[in-house]
Amino acid sequence: MRVVIVGAGMAAARLAEELRAGQPDPALLAVTVLGAEPDEPYNRIMLSHAMTSGSAGTAAVAASAAAHPSSVAAHPAATPVARLKPTGWWQRNHVDLRTSANVIAIGRPEREVVLADGTRVAYDHLVLATGAQPRIPPIAGVRSQGAGTAQVPGPGAQPEPGLAPGAFTLRDAADGRALAAHLAAHPGPVAVVGGGFIGLEIACALAAAGRDVTVVHPRGWPMNRVLDAGTGAVLIRALATLGVRVRTHVRATGWDGRGLVLDDDVVVANTLVLTAGQAARTDLARCSGLKVGDGVVVDDELLTSDPAISAIGDCAEHRGIVGGLVAPAWEQATVLAARLTGVDRGARYLGGSTVTRLKAFGLDVVAMGALAADPYGAPGCGCCDVGVTAISEPARGRYARVDVAGGRVVGAALVGHPDPVGMLTQLYESALPVPDDVVSVILGRAEAVSAETPATMPAAAVVCRCNGVSKGDLVAAWSDGVRDRAGLAERTRAGTGCGGCSSAVEGICGWLREAG
Repeated sequence: MRVVIVGAGMAAARLAEELRAGQPDPALLAVTVLGAEPDEPYNRIMLSHAMTSGSAGTAAVAASAAAHPSSVAAHPAATPVARLKPTGWWQRNHVDLRTSANVIAIGRPEREVVLADGTRVAYDHLVLATGAQPRIPPIAGVRSQGAGTAQVPGPGAQPEPGLAPGAFTLRDAADGRALAAHLAAHPGPVAVVGGGFIGLEIACALAAAGRDVTVVHPRGWPMNRVLDAGTGAVLIRALATLGVRVRTHVRATGWDGRGLVLDDDVVVANTLVLTAGQAARTDLARCSGLKVGDGVVVDDELLTSDPAISAIGDCAEHRGIVGGLVAPAWEQATVLAARLTGVDRGARYLGGSTVTRLKAFGLDVVAMGALAADPYGAPGCGCCDVGVTAISEPARGRYARVDVAGGRVVGAALVGHPDPVGMLTQLYESALPVPDDVVSVILGRAEAVSAETPATMPAAAVVCRCNGVSKGDLVAAWSDGVRDRAGLAERTRAGTGCGGCSSAVEGICGWLREAG
């Protein structure tokens, strides 16, 4: 069986790994990964962290990128990206990884894909893991018709205009190299358009590196899709203490390389980072006649409208929802691999839970589930049937809100409250009964929260959400002889996603060492 994966991002890499784990014999299962980028698969989540150009290492990378862009592209290990697999892993595991392999067409009747260089690759089952592309807001002057164009996959595709000097997105390693080089050469202020998860991560990273940063967001508060107004207000204050100014209720209208023009003002900046959301890459699927909505439409088996083609990750639309987080993408990869290898042909993807965590440079923000739109609504409206508990400490940069319905957590939003996150996540994801005193849970005083210490944490407690690694998994690896965090990451994958669980993994390591 020949499985061909189009795309070499985090979802594609996980799928290749799971396929080979499910069927180690390459004579029975041939796996080919076609990536348009020159880099081997890397951790895309960590790109924003690589932008701390105040450090000597990243500054050196940026300088190298500016002076020798071709050599840096040829040696991705020298760029600010973290490879998902060590050198030689793909060859040792008999996975045919091809970089700089841009797929431009799918021949569904022939069951083959066509690369930009004319190469044709046959498949028995094709998997689209083409990811997403940044949305470019309609800002005058932000696009350039000159050099630097991006080819959109698909037959007869036309070049997309590149970005004007000083304007960048941060979706892939090439974006990271370009931005790093520009920052090294231009030490001035930075404007970030978009106050979502990625925008705030980048803003915090740049502020920590000593940059003057302003975030421009058209809504009333950052991360408005998952946070309420109270959380947003405290978040703005917390960002200010980190050196990040936030302008809300305004839109960017123009860019000239020296400043960002707003509805009512101008933000002086010589670097502009655009983080105004993303759109699934669906051109290849659409041109091939597959069913496409906001993403490539798939069912619970992750099949598209063609039973010989699947889609996973940020490009896939499942039950009307397009992804954007790594944990659901990796879960999809696991389900699809189980089906294709025969490990579990009945495996289904039923949708992942919504938990978002922003943890970067002194800022800890968590959102899960859905918050009631109006907990003070009139009787009978439905909103007031949700019990809402909120604690606000603006001066300390802390806010917590937990929504409970039917004795279960249905939504939560927290800023500066890392201690109860583990317990609340377990309560939410497992639909467990909530202690009567929700305030005690938030403050870490509930009896149940005592389980959050490494010694008393239950074995089933999930430590790494991205990879679904429990405390029991870590203990088992330790019992097998693994003795440090790096080893545990290699064995269990804990900490290889967003990195937010690194301190928890280290804490469990310390507890295990002391326990002998």
